[in-house]
Amino acid sequence: MIGEPVNDRACLEGITAVVAELAGRDDGALRELADRHGTTKALVAWIRSLPQRDDDGEPDDGPKVAACSPPQRLRIPAPDPNCVERAALFVAVAELIDPAPVRQLATVDTQMGPHTFPVEDGQPVVLDPKMSRNALRGGLYRNAPTPVELSPTEAIGWIVEIATEPAQAIRGGRALVRRAHEAMLALLDGQVLDDDDIADVALVLALAEREARAFGPAGLTTVLATAEVLADLDAEAYRNGRGRKGWRFGRWRVRPHPATVAVVKATERIGERAAAAAARAYLASLGVPPTLLEELERELRAEGFTLGAMGRAPRPGAETLATDAVEHLG
Repeated sequence: MIGEPVNDRACLEGITAVVAELAGRDDGALRELADRHGTTKALVAWIRSLPQRDDDGEPDDGPKVAACSPPQRLRIPAPDPNCVERAALFVAVAELIDPAPVRQLATVDTQMGPHTFPVEDGQPVVLDPKMSRNALRGGLYRNAPTPVELSPTEAIGWIVEIATEPAQAIRGGRALVRRAHEAMLALLDGQVLDDDDIADVALVLALAEREARAFGPAGLTTVLATAEVLADLDAEAYRNGRGRKGWRFGRWRVRPHPATVAVVKATERIGERAAAAAARAYLASLGVPPTLLEELERELRAEGFTLGAMGRAPRPGAETLATDAVEHLG
């Protein structure tokens, strides 16, 4: 089903009308593409593989949609589409392959400028290899008309979701995110985490903190506040029945969980472990091996001092993950 545009109606309504008309009359060129690819997943992969030719505003460069400002080139199909043409092509051909999902056009501001893309059942379809899913999801979020309320479990799920995409660039990143998700849920159940679990949580929070910037100030605040607020909760307030109703951060509200004593104790260590992982990775990049830190820790302990988390040997593979994460975040 082809729906109304998410935003920028002055421009996208005209493009949507063209797309709906082509799909409605089963245009021959679009039908050939639908039959060739067979699934929307294959269609996405093919569109992503096409070369890009930007619309530089030349008046004789293809048909134009005058309602857009500036007027947008619209060739369907095109051998070298820009973002508008990719989005329109996907919506038209996908409608012939599977008309069940609701597909819409949207335009959001990104670091590379305005970007038009299709939305399928509320989720962005990424057709430009230079764009990330989180950048487009963040743009949709900033256009949302109403605030979003999250419980602690939902906030953790959102953090894990936005951290998953950048984690794929890290060796073992998928497993790291999965472990961190389980660890954060365990915190809500009152379990105490070991240092390795805390290190996983710290790295995932670092990845999520970077990605959350695409969602605006409220998205960034959610990542920081989810850990900080839980760590600062007064457990005695719940034991005495003085429960709080939640905290609002811009468009987001995080509601407290009754089992937060373990959260307070464990999340206080997240910052220490994150700093330790980053410091060990940075020192390694300068040629300081982990064995030297461990030797220094032994000497300091003999004198009654310690390096703390940085002096403890990580589990096998943890240094590699930390190094990869620090490089990725840089």
